[in-house]
Amino acid sequence: MNILNIGSDKTLVGGKKLGDAIERHRRYGEFVDHLDIIVYTNKKEGLKKFEISDEVIGYPTNSKSKLCFIKDTKKIFRKINKDHKIDIVVCQDPFIFGLVGVCLKKKYKTKLQINFHGDFWNNPSWLKEQFINRIFLLISKYTVPKADAVRVMSQGQKEKLLKAGISEKLIKIISTPVDIEKYRKDNFQKSNQKAVLHVGRDDVVKDYQTLITAFEKVKENFPEVKFIQVGADKIIKNVIGHLEVELKGNLDAKDLIDVYHNSDIVVLSSTSESFGKVLVEANACGKPVVSTATTGAKEIIKDGYNGYLVPIGDAKALADKIIELLNNPDKAREMGENGRKLVQEKYGDNTQKIINLWKELIS
Repeated sequence: MNILNIGSDKTLVGGKKLGDAIERHRRYGEFVDHLDIIVYTNKKEGLKKFEISDEVIGYPTNSKSKLCFIKDTKKIFRKINKDHKIDIVVCQDPFIFGLVGVCLKKKYKTKLQINFHGDFWNNPSWLKEQFINRIFLLISKYTVPKADAVRVMSQGQKEKLLKAGISEKLIKIISTPVDIEKYRKDNFQKSNQKAVLHVGRDDVVKDYQTLITAFEKVKENFPEVKFIQVGADKIIKNVIGHLEVELKGNLDAKDLIDVYHNSDIVVLSSTSESFGKVLVEANACGKPVVSTATTGAKEIIKDGYNGYLVPIGDAKALADKIIELLNNPDKAREMGENGRKLVQEKYGDNTQKIINLWKELIS
């Protein structure tokens, strides 16, 4: 079984690490003959072919511009396909990546799987983020019906696709695999300083303005609290102002787990999320979560049980729930333990589900 992924995660071609992408793809490679990954990169970045394992190899496009990406991807695909015929093309999203996937399916008779890692359809917040999202939406309406499978992260996403007329047979709910056990550290010695953590990439969907406004309100009540940001270190700088935030940049999985455990509360301020893997990871570490009520968050958080849900874009509500948990450490610990139990029961290593989907597509 030969699989080809098309996406933008530069971790998979030797770029900055954030989370467990390399470990997950190395795991996929244990079940296939070849897993090739084509990643959009800019020529100036100078990234090179990246061998994750004997079976898993990442290929940067090193495109002169985004307009050259489709041509560059087709060129790389031809070389790979000549060496070993690709059975399934997996696209990270239904937009440009999905468009390339449709072209490759048509020309090379491969199967096509399109992933919805974001909450795109029937989501006004996402459409408002940037004008080009309206164009992306139109592209997705073209690509999705041409897929052999559409993988979504949550039931909420599936319902949106069903309402749009996509066949239920095409839609598979398989969230991103999370190895729950590796997040457990029972004897971890946390520092005494109160800490609130946000984990997210440089993306407007993370709504850093709302996050920082909430942090400022929390600071008024808890001057000693520390705010930690993992991932984004560019967009967030435009809104931090005079607030002190510890920017840790991209971390590998092991270091990120330590940061989770050294925090009291994990926050998510996104305007849209298809799943919210950060929330699962935080609960797996026994930490309570406070999140905006995105499609993905509503599926993970039982409001008042393992965390709190607040309206999207509401900095005051976000701050109020953070303050409530900081004022009630026993309640925060109880919610964290509830979260640990919940994710152990509901989520876990979905690797085999993904492999089974690929086998189903081929057969």
